[in-house]
Amino acid sequence: MNNNKSNSLTRDLIFKKYNGHCAYCGIKIERISFHIDHIQALRRGDRIHSKKGKDSIENYNPSCPSCNSSKNVLSIEDWRREIQLKINRINRDSAQYRILKRFGLIKETNNAVVFYFETLES
Repeated sequence: MNNNKSNSLTRDLIFKKYNGHCAYCGIKIERISFHIDHIQALRRGDRIHSKKGKDSIENYNPSCPSCNSSKNVLSIEDWRREIQLKINRINRDSAQYRILKRFGLIKETNNAVVFYFETLES
């Protein structure tokens, strides 16, 4: 089979991988506009990464545009840490966030970051 991610058969297989949901946040994705993420990036920045991923169906995940953009070239574990750090950053940098928190409109948890695909594996 042609593993080219722009191939319609390959796109269909990737879309169905998690039943039309983003592999990361679990939101329902649209067949015509979902992104295909390389689980292990092909490159990091301008250089090829030492643990370079492959252009293969096993290295593709269906993703919503925002998760794909946020993950970028990070590994799953690096991205998990980056998401966890966002709480500290938003508390430090956003007065509006802190106000919403004080009024009880936002409640922080100390939950670990668990990706949608991980909930299906157990």
